[in-house]
Amino acid sequence: MRTFPKSLATFRKIVSERGERLRRLAFQELKQLADAPIEHLTVESRPATIGIIVEPQPGDSIRVVVQGFMKARFIAHCKHVALDGFYKYSDETVAPMPESEFYQFD
Repeated sequence: MRTFPKSLATFRKIVSERGERLRRLAFQELKQLADAPIEHLTVESRPATIGIIVEPQPGDSIRVVVQGFMKARFIAHCKHVALDGFYKYSDETVAPMPESEFYQFD
């Protein structure tokens, strides 16, 4: 599937790669990222940010969301959103975050 603009496809790939790296971290390491600073980057000459949200959940688990915003090229004050997320449990298992939950973060 082609994504327009091309820079948005690149940005979504970057956010997905960040999520994949985070899935490999240990439960305790992820918990420490709750106060991680926002990453500022440029994707094909467009300013973007990526933040990591770590939320404690019932049952000794955490929800981890990688939230990215990239400035839209032609629409002032508009941003493209890229998201990735999952649940990590204290026994180090990982579960995907349901699609319906992503709407809380865009």
